[in-house]
Amino acid sequence: MTYRKLIDLKFKKGISTYELVKKFPRSIQQVSEVALLEVPETTLREIIHEEKALMKLIRLKRRFWREEKRLAVKSENW
Repeated sequence: MTYRKLIDLKFKKGISTYELVKKFPRSIQQVSEVALLEVPETTLREIIHEEKALMKLIRLKRRFWREEKRLAVKSENW
């Protein structure tokens, strides 16, 4: 399961984290990471102490929001 697909299911289709875990049991780690994208970055820095995991989440979060912003601008220009 790709992060893009999980993000679309979670944020665009509104499927809960619980439902995603039930639907994709082999991707529990990825589903958990996608669920953490809702948490503000400052809070992530407080609750995640492993630097590698923290940076992975922050990069994923920034990439996702950047893509969403770009798509929103693109749809406004249509």
